[in-house]
Amino acid sequence: MELSQILMPLSFALLVWGVVANLPLGRGKASKALSDFYAERTGEKKTKQEAIGEAVAGKLLSVKAWEDHLRWAQRGGQYLGQSLGGVVFQGLLFAGLAALLILVNPAPVSFLLPFGAFAYPLVRLRSKANTVRKRVFRTLPETAALIAAELAAGTAPDVAVSRAAVIPGPLSVLLKEAVEMSRASGKPLFSRKPITGTLVEVMGASGVPALHAFGSQLDLVASKGVAGAALMSEIARALGQEYRAKLQSEVEKLDSRLTLVVALFFFVPFVVLLLFASINPVLTIFLEG
Repeated sequence: MELSQILMPLSFALLVWGVVANLPLGRGKASKALSDFYAERTGEKKTKQEAIGEAVAGKLLSVKAWEDHLRWAQRGGQYLGQSLGGVVFQGLLFAGLAALLILVNPAPVSFLLPFGAFAYPLVRLRSKANTVRKRVFRTLPETAALIAAELAAGTAPDVAVSRAAVIPGPLSVLLKEAVEMSRASGKPLFSRKPITGTLVEVMGASGVPALHAFGSQLDLVASKGVAGAALMSEIARALGQEYRAKLQSEVEKLDSRLTLVVALFFFVPFVVLLLFASINPVLTIFLEG
């Protein structure tokens, strides 16, 4: 039996099951209440698709790293209400559709399509997460300046952070997570020996060194009392200078990349065309001879 004959029923069955499982059949008030009851008892509510996706993710992926990518994407307003299992299950459906294309074009290259289709949702998720991480770095200076202005006006450090958590942006989402964790757990927002503050915990768990450093700096500012306002102003100024230096470096790198692109797409084809024009008569003589 050929491989295409095996892939066809498996892919079709997976596709049909994925569509049917998403249909809202038999989900009346009673079944919804029962589902909510079990969700309340277990603490989470998973669909069959998510369970299958999580099982596949546990075998093929680093779950901790991809969960971190998902959280970052959600901080930027993407993939809200979705789980890693749901994203992986989308990849399985895409892979099933790509496997059906092998029946239309059974070329050897076509056998790579299911792998690419499966990886597409994951690559897209990681791209969204990296974009949000870059946005956080861009908003660090302005958030620090806002907190510095609040402290200069005599606002308490915890209130200043709470107000900074209200403005839109992924960094504000992180600050909000720290504030909510402090309220829910009863732990202080800023560190008090020997207790580590929730702000440092959340920033450290983000996996971004710049955010961990920012959380430690806010911790230090809160411990300085009245002198914290001046220290926060210095921190905001330093972050702004660092961001401008990084931006200038990116501009310089962009110039070199543009030079490379121009060389590849304009200069190299032009040289090849000139060489072909000069060598073509010689090749014609040899071929006719």
